[in-house]
Amino acid sequence: MYIKKIKDENIGPIKEVNINFPFNDDGTPKPIIFVGENGSGKSMLLSNIVDALYEIAGNGFDDAWHVTVNGGHEYYKSIKSSQISIGKEYMYSHILFDDNKPINYVLKAGKLTVSDFKERSKYEKSISWKEDEKYKNVDTSKEDSQEIFEKNVICYFGPDRYEKPSWMGEHYYTLEEYEHVSIKERFAGHLANPISIKNVTAPNLQWLMDIIVDSRADIAGSVGNLKVVHETVNNLLLLGKTRSNLEKIMSTILGKEVYFGLNWRSHGGSRFNIKLKSDDSVVVPSLDSLSTGQIALFNIFSTIVRYADNYNLNHSINLDQISGIVIIDEIELHLHTTLQRETIPHIMKLFPKVQFVITTHAPLFLLGMEEAFANEKYEIFQMPNGEKIDVESFSEFQKAYTYFKETQTFTKEIANAINSKNIKPLLITEGSTDWKHMKAAYEKLKEKDEFKLMDFEFLEYESKKSENNGLRLEMGESQLCTMCESFAKLKQDRKLIFIADRDCPKTNRTLSDGINAYKRWRNNVYSLILPLPQHREATPEISIEHYYKDCEIKTSVEINGIERRLYMGNEFNSKGINYQADIFCEKRNSCGPNKINILEGTKDERVTKLSDSEEINIALPKSQFANRVLNKEAPFDNFDVSSFETLFKVIKSILDEPME
Repeated sequence: MYIKKIKDENIGPIKEVNINFPFNDDGTPKPIIFVGENGSGKSMLLSNIVDALYEIAGNGFDDAWHVTVNGGHEYYKSIKSSQISIGKEYMYSHILFDDNKPINYVLKAGKLTVSDFKERSKYEKSISWKEDEKYKNVDTSKEDSQEIFEKNVICYFGPDRYEKPSWMGEHYYTLEEYEHVSIKERFAGHLANPISIKNVTAPNLQWLMDIIVDSRADIAGSVGNLKVVHETVNNLLLLGKTRSNLEKIMSTILGKEVYFGLNWRSHGGSRFNIKLKSDDSVVVPSLDSLSTGQIALFNIFSTIVRYADNYNLNHSINLDQISGIVIIDEIELHLHTTLQRETIPHIMKLFPKVQFVITTHAPLFLLGMEEAFANEKYEIFQMPNGEKIDVESFSEFQKAYTYFKETQTFTKEIANAINSKNIKPLLITEGSTDWKHMKAAYEKLKEKDEFKLMDFEFLEYESKKSENNGLRLEMGESQLCTMCESFAKLKQDRKLIFIADRDCPKTNRTLSDGINAYKRWRNNVYSLILPLPQHREATPEISIEHYYKDCEIKTSVEINGIERRLYMGNEFNSKGINYQADIFCEKRNSCGPNKINILEGTKDERVTKLSDSEEINIALPKSQFANRVLNKEAPFDNFDVSSFETLFKVIKSILDEPME
């Protein structure tokens, strides 16, 4: 059975999606991949498909649904009018399957007549409902349902495949005690292969042990006259093919040729291990010793083989004969980039008759699909519109590529600046304005004997958006922490001192040791957060501007006839309004009586007059404030810098430390 078509309309963010699922000329299904930002409807579209599969299974198996006390059953997905797109009166999903004959799944809510539905979805069979009625149905018989699930692998790997979601009952994950095919008889009406997959390491391992046992021969005779007994060599070779297939999957995941072995029963712990084919050395002592990504990937594909094996032993021997539908939401979960790009696509190619329906945010996985399948062998659809695209058109691919290029440039520029021939200790600040305030303050403080002989320099840089010449970087708290950790791994020829604001608890924990005034890393790398000045003890989450008094922060300057200055959060109520002063701030979450956030004149932080219909920004950018302080422009040239003394005392202590 395969999905042939899906038509969804007005379901959450999905306004209208109409997709004919792709197939190759030989009738085998092409993998189909759904991409798009969070909230674009990818998982919602998949949930309709999974619900359709449960509806089909429910017509043939007693335990596909959980039966309620009143004789009804719980649905995988209930019909909720709240999911109808805002401003619309109805929603529906129509999915067409094909298993030698068409199977239709229909879900509908809201005000929609049958005639309108048929016209919009091109539904051809007889169907009936009241205009306002909630409706869900799948047109398949008990016999058809049982035949579908006995000859097809049908399973769903959700993003919560490692943790049970709160919105699903235990029943959809309940798997009876592992059924050894040779011991237990399969019960009629029992769905042997649950649709939703979760925590399958244990049943997969038990099944894997059975496969290893089946592939081993009984040997009789004496040395020099040994023979296989009780079974033919041909049968053993045939049964060993399943084991070989699984070893091939594991070898692809590990990137080396391996086979499955057994520890001696006296070994203790796991009986199972993984060994190199080349020298029989153990590379993985047990299945639990694999990484989260490796075991996740093995569980996906070994489950496909196990499901096929449960109904037909020949299908686990011949992977290219396994057919069905495998749905994987967020396929990149827990996977290293190598597994995403190189491993998944190559394993998928082992199952040409399986219809893979996948969602992803991972550009590298798409690149791997392009390399393994070529463009005509798979298709990508971008949500919420279901538009067919190629790899390069994937919006998140471009974002990731841009970020990667910027990161490479950032790393190179930082390395060049730090690894200069200068051996003076280097102070590296969180923002492009912080060093300016520190440098301006030190110009005044160095007149004191205590600070006169300090010898250091700042990493002087501007914001990427700045029009000033020189080094331009976009560096915030996360980049500063990452740089500090990275440079501490290698021997530095001069002291590197990383300094951050103290307005981010996570950064505070990373760059301070909680006891001393600064943190000593390794290899001449140090870090600290801004020491707290006395006048800010009641509001400790400060940035560099808070070293000044409030009246200094609010120093104004006329620019193009407009009086502009920095503002503080406590000048506004929690809605960003100060009626008395006739001002409004766009960044409302930084406003309120107890907040001292610095509000500047950049995007989304503008301050305007309530009475100004033109909404002219009257806030001063932090960069302009810092430049005027550094350049000693009146009236910014006479600020009190006494709060900076504690900071430079800490820096002096670091400078006095011996070099490693």
